[in-house]
Amino acid sequence: MDQSQFDQLVEEICAVQVTSSEVPLVDLGVDSLHTVALVMAVEDRFDIELDPDALADLSLTSSAGLLGLVHEQLASGANALSGS
Repeated sequence: MDQSQFDQLVEEICAVQVTSSEVPLVDLGVDSLHTVALVMAVEDRFDIELDPDALADLSLTSSAGLLGLVHEQLASGANALSGS
């Protein structure tokens, strides 16, 4: 999934318009309930589990940051499966 597709997912789940992938989601109007719904949707879509503590990192609070975390989780899962 590329950034524009991920931004569309954020827009659908959180009912906001992502004007920039680098803008913190809270600045776009995403509240805590939408954040929980977004995390759950991302976990379901990618079959991963996101560390809730990681989301406290301000660099991950944007759409781009969250997608980066997803890619890290997917890569580490692939490494775990391959024995690396």
